[in-house]
Amino acid sequence: MAGIVLPPPAEAQSADELVSAALTDVMKRGRHLSSAIDHIFGELRPNEQQASAIRASLYTALRTTPQRGAEDAAPCDRPFPSWLRDRLSAEERAWLLTDAPVVIRTNTIKARRADLIERLSPHEPDVHPTLDDAIVIGRPYGLYRTAAYREGWFEQQDASSQRVSAALDVRPGMRVIDACAGNGGKTLHMACLMNNRGRIVALDPHEHKLAALRSRCARAGVDIAEPRQITSTKTVKRLAESADRVLIDAPCTGSGVVRRNPDILWHFTEAMYEEIVRLQADILWRSALMARPGGRVVYATCSLLHEEGEHQIQRFLDHHKEFAMAEEWRMGGVGTEDDGFYVAVLTRQGSA
Repeated sequence: MAGIVLPPPAEAQSADELVSAALTDVMKRGRHLSSAIDHIFGELRPNEQQASAIRASLYTALRTTPQRGAEDAAPCDRPFPSWLRDRLSAEERAWLLTDAPVVIRTNTIKARRADLIERLSPHEPDVHPTLDDAIVIGRPYGLYRTAAYREGWFEQQDASSQRVSAALDVRPGMRVIDACAGNGGKTLHMACLMNNRGRIVALDPHEHKLAALRSRCARAGVDIAEPRQITSTKTVKRLAESADRVLIDAPCTGSGVVRRNPDILWHFTEAMYEEIVRLQADILWRSALMARPGGRVVYATCSLLHEEGEHQIQRFLDHHKEFAMAEEWRMGGVGTEDDGFYVAVLTRQGSA
């Protein structure tokens, strides 16, 4: 692939072959880009310049290669499948083909932001303009091999994602449920906001994700999280009206994070989109009932599509009169450096 600079000719050919194979895996076989990059870097052990060239080559290819039937479309339209292109504005499509900054969150259980910035000085850290614990990284190469990372001083987390956790208004001593915890990025953030006091029940159907969460908690010094696998609908039902706060960071198309994950354009189909919308409704309708009367529910998706945000919440409120909308907003997106998110804050007025 053009633009990759590796000294010996044999290694340059090896890099080209790995990048070409990675693109085939991503575009035709649904492999995640992050997994493909990890594989290439594991094989080549590139330096900073080489790693940057490899990343640029992959991202450029995914952002410029046209989908079938879009060869003659405008540049910002070519990599988008028709079902997604029709649901986004031209401005949104153009924005999604730009680079996203690397943002990390200070783990305030272990560190202060000023001290973390000092330790990460070779990576050109800068304070985030609006978030107290966030840092923008200018040179991310090698960031996750630093002692500061190994010691749990920070986690990678975009600014919009950090604002989702803040919307819950968690406080020390509360009982909180993270209904779609995944690998636990927001669980870890809420633990910081709670000063590591209280209880966070972190739910997910996938044990391997909960295993990753346990490992991250150990590194971060978080001891109030209780990872719990969802093995049936009874897992959620048993937690009815038990939480002061419920976070529903629902699975979604990820259309708001295509800048970071352009592989979404190549592996997410319209059938998958329709299924994810149905799944979101099921999760929302079941999980919201875990909030006690007077409690707060935050529903969030990293999506630009209204069907995954405003429409989901409106349908829910039409059928659940015991819940009321406190506020909703969209953040990030066109004209910003932050990922595109939808957030709704609901309050539970009385028992179901």
